Amino acid sequence: MKKFFFIFSFAFILLGSYLYLKFDFNKDKKLTDTNAPLACDLNVKDCIFNFKDKKIRIFLNPKPLQAMQELDLKIENLDFYENLSLKIYGLNMFMGEIKPRLIYKNSHYEAKILLSACTLDTMRYRAQFFKDDKPLSFHFDFELRR
Repeated sequence: MKKFFFIFSFAFILLGSYLYLKFDFNKDKKLTDTNAPLACDLNVKDCIFNFKDKKIRIFLNPKPLQAMQELDLKIENLDFYENLSLKIYGLNMFMGEIKPRLIYKNSHYEAKILLSACTLDTMRYRAQFFKDDKPLSFHFDFELRR
């Protein structure tokens, strides 16, 4: 009986290992190259991104961006969405998630964010928008440099 259990366990482990190696469980995830240059650097200037045939303007001030300093985020030309939320997270190191409260006023969104300090010389963040906790398919990346 012990011999049967050992053989069954060994076969199960082999099968599991084979299936794990055969199938790419992360094939749907788009990996981001954090070494590639950004299309627009929010440390230097305000940026414009295309989304649904509109030009969305992103302001993040004061410049250059600093860790542990309150930053003002302003998003212009993004349509009003009921239950719009924003999640900011690190791409090259997990630093937790920042979920600022978005306020819609005068046809633009505003938020205050505080980025944490990091041991890396350059920390790349992604700001991703959600409507009713579902991705809106609009995001932008920015860097925090020491």
